[in-house]
Amino acid sequence: MRIVCQKCAAAYAIDDRLITTKGVRAQCPRCRHLQLVKREASAASVTAPPEGAAPPAAEPKPPAAAPAPPVAREPRSNPAAAPAQAAPRNAPVAAKPLEAQAAPKAASDLFGDFGEMPELGPPGSVDPFANLGPPESKAPGGLPADPFANLGPPVPPSAPNKGSPAARPGPPVPDAPGIAAPAAASAPAVPEDPLLDFLGPPPGDLQPEAPRAPARGASSPPAGAVSLGRMSARAPAPAVKQETHTNCRSCGKDLTDPFDQAMGVCDDCKQRDPAGARESASVVVAPDVAAPAPAGGDLELPMMSSLDPASASSGEDVSGGELRSAGATALSPDSRVSSVKPARTSHITAAPARSAQRGGGGGGSRAGVVGLLALAVLGAGGAGYYFLVFKPQQEKAVLAAQPAAPAAIPPAVLAAVDSWRLQFLELDGTSAEHLAAGQKQLGMDQRVAYTEAEESFQQALLLDPHSADAIAGYVQALALGRGPGMDDTSFQEARELIQAAQDMAGKTPALLVAHANLLLARSRQAGNLEEAAQLATSVLAQPVASDAHKAEAHLVLGRAQVATSRELANQEFDAARTLAPNLKRVDYYSALAHEQAGQYGLALKQLSRRMELDPQDWNSLEAAARIYVEVGETGRARKLYEDRLKAKAGDVSALLALAELRYQAEGNARDAVRALKDLTKNASRYGPRDASEIWSHLAAAERTAGNDAGAVKAATEALKVAPAMPEAHLQWFLVALAQKDAAVAREHLKGFQGRLEDAALEKVLEGRVHLLEGDVAGAQERFQQAVRLDDRRMDAKLLEGVAAASAKKRDEAYRLFYPVLEARDWDPLRLAPRPALSRFWLRPGDTLVGVDNVVKALSDRPEDVQPLLYEALVRFHQGDRQTAERLLQSVVEVNANSGAAQAYRALIALDTKAPQARGFAERAVGAERGLPVSRLSLGLAQAAAGDVAVAMRTLQSALDVAPKMLSAQTKLAELLVATKPKDARAVLEKVVGLDPSYFPAKKLLFKLDERG
Repeated sequence: MRIVCQKCAAAYAIDDRLITTKGVRAQCPRCRHLQLVKREASAASVTAPPEGAAPPAAEPKPPAAAPAPPVAREPRSNPAAAPAQAAPRNAPVAAKPLEAQAAPKAASDLFGDFGEMPELGPPGSVDPFANLGPPESKAPGGLPADPFANLGPPVPPSAPNKGSPAARPGPPVPDAPGIAAPAAASAPAVPEDPLLDFLGPPPGDLQPEAPRAPARGASSPPAGAVSLGRMSARAPAPAVKQETHTNCRSCGKDLTDPFDQAMGVCDDCKQRDPAGARESASVVVAPDVAAPAPAGGDLELPMMSSLDPASASSGEDVSGGELRSAGATALSPDSRVSSVKPARTSHITAAPARSAQRGGGGGGSRAGVVGLLALAVLGAGGAGYYFLVFKPQQEKAVLAAQPAAPAAIPPAVLAAVDSWRLQFLELDGTSAEHLAAGQKQLGMDQRVAYTEAEESFQQALLLDPHSADAIAGYVQALALGRGPGMDDTSFQEARELIQAAQDMAGKTPALLVAHANLLLARSRQAGNLEEAAQLATSVLAQPVASDAHKAEAHLVLGRAQVATSRELANQEFDAARTLAPNLKRVDYYSALAHEQAGQYGLALKQLSRRMELDPQDWNSLEAAARIYVEVGETGRARKLYEDRLKAKAGDVSALLALAELRYQAEGNARDAVRALKDLTKNASRYGPRDASEIWSHLAAAERTAGNDAGAVKAATEALKVAPAMPEAHLQWFLVALAQKDAAVAREHLKGFQGRLEDAALEKVLEGRVHLLEGDVAGAQERFQQAVRLDDRRMDAKLLEGVAAASAKKRDEAYRLFYPVLEARDWDPLRLAPRPALSRFWLRPGDTLVGVDNVVKALSDRPEDVQPLLYEALVRFHQGDRQTAERLLQSVVEVNANSGAAQAYRALIALDTKAPQARGFAERAVGAERGLPVSRLSLGLAQAAAGDVAVAMRTLQSALDVAPKMLSAQTKLAELLVATKPKDARAVLEKVVGLDPSYFPAKKLLFKLDERG
């Protein structure tokens, strides 16, 4: 019968035969709650005998399945019992009614709280433990059989129980009277130590490896013991039906042990799957036939063993086919009625009774009770030891043996994986396979391979979000493949992934190298170069770092030091080349270091060697072509791309590069538009990335050619293919800027904000939107931020003055314009630094488009020529030299002593190679000799006229008042090339060091390299 505790809801199984017709009280071993348990209606109708009828006799067992009778031994102290000892070993035992076995309770029992303890008497009296076994367990002569004689098979000599006296030497134990001696061939049986058996298996490594051997000769469970799952209790002679197996149902192994046969599982399978073994045990030993309830009134059950799963680790052991709890079983506090006790309780309480029987005499009863009390105290101590010491230690060991739960996936990784999942709907293979593919692609050091590696690492991370190697590879591919063109969203996501990977795996060399390369992709942001160098240094300090990781670290250090020390950078590149000879990027970055130092011949030579080793390396090809354009050798750049097309016909990258070269470097926008339109006819054949680039370049070429409508149409097509294409957003923004459409400009500003390669340029364009919207203060703030980011941006200072003029702040506008006019801190021949070739194409004066006549409007009378002068300055830098000349002439007509007006007239004349240039410049110096732009114009005019010595003196005087005037330094170096080439090189290298984007100086340096 199954019952549930009313207090803690623990479930237990109780044999129906233990429940009387009136019910019994049962105590929950978990919460100690007492409750009345009554028999179910169906069970009562089957098991309860009619009133007044004698209990039915137990069903006789077949001879083959009957347990062996207790071993009879010859008495040593009671000769009168000899006739009883002569009974044969296998003689049947006569059944005796349960009423005749019960003994009356003593009236003055001081130890009544221990349960029903009848008065003990001399041999031959009523056995107080007669109710603990079935009638057939009586020995011949009416004496009860030894209740401890049937606890299991004998202990084999080779494997004694460590907790039993058989494992320890000692004197033989005297046999009880009335019991025959064992056969001579048998080993002398020594009783188990009841206290050690009660305490359960020893903790830790003291526990025996083999299952505990049962005590003395029984090969089956003791009579009256019924095992229900993990519970065991003495029952009055149940008939047990047990299914036997000859082979293990798991592995098919032959079973020889009776208990293994009953369970159907061998010992090896039980150890591998203890849960399955316990399930088998709980099934095969269930009683099949209900036994009659004990005679008498209301009986109280002792506490049952729990069915709670936590008891699986509470020290249970299997002994003789019986699952026995290792803990002591407590009785109900007010248990005064004779009850059926569990096997271990009976085992402990029967030991003093046996001693009393051996001693004989009337005083044996009190001595037995005192012994029982002592053992009960010891049992309580053992129970305390078990629950307070042994069981907690065993539970800790079980928890320690369990595998650790997998670490939680960081939120940054979950967010990235969720955003990537739609890109790879049909994902197959394993994470390790994709990881290996990504590493192989990364080692190719090609732009296309970087993109493929990026996708492979994404797939590896999707399959295993705990893979720090996948994160390191993804960030490395992202940084090397996209470089400065990486958008801010991807950059921020990569930084968060790196931090999450370091939280999971620590600061491994691979993660540190990837993080450093990511920072170098944003090298213009403050602190990124320094942090990247620190990360690379920490990689070199790690003993576990491989040579490949150390080579990557040296490469990072070299790239970080290119701008400050070419010698140190080359040392780092040499160290990287030594550690990893096959690291192809070393030559590429070493070439960039030579370019940074102005050694363009060496740079191009290294790039050529790199392309010979790997003709598919697009990065080296593109870098070589860019250098050729910056030094004025556009024809050589074109030849590189044409050779690529000959080797690989139809290469869309080379076709796009040729079109870009036409409209950005050669000034042939119309031919570029025709070539790009031809490519758009087959745009569907290309991937989304190539198709969007084709449309984006077409938009830039159309706008350069003056077709704003065509530019908007092409940008629209580009955004259909790739809605986040920043290049297309930029071209549409510039069209809206020229058309003074603030709403459209604001919309497309968001499309490229944070994604351009020039943060100062972004601030200038953002300020233009604020200026269109009428937010003068906001516009001026952005222009000031641009100057702080890059002090070479003269367009930002001009626009700040325009903003003040639009607000009619006359004095403030004049204050802002004058420093730009005199060109003391800026070069008057360049509006702002700009790349020769760029995805984000702007014409030289595009940032000033749409601010015409704003400053001119400050003039309110004809003699007020100052606004005309500043308006002419704006037009000069817009590239509208004709309008600028007309305005300057108007200024000179009113004020002939305007040195600035005469100087800019001279610069315009030099640009058009007009003969009046030197005259304008001389009048400018005569009017305002201290004005730097006046001296510059005169020095350039003298050089153009061939007066080299005088020109050099004039240019040097200009540098005395304006050291940052790069055009004066470059012209001075050009005049020194013929006579003093070393001095010329020193001057030019100084210019390139101050501004690597100053192309006139780079052109002269390349010519010096060509001359040798």
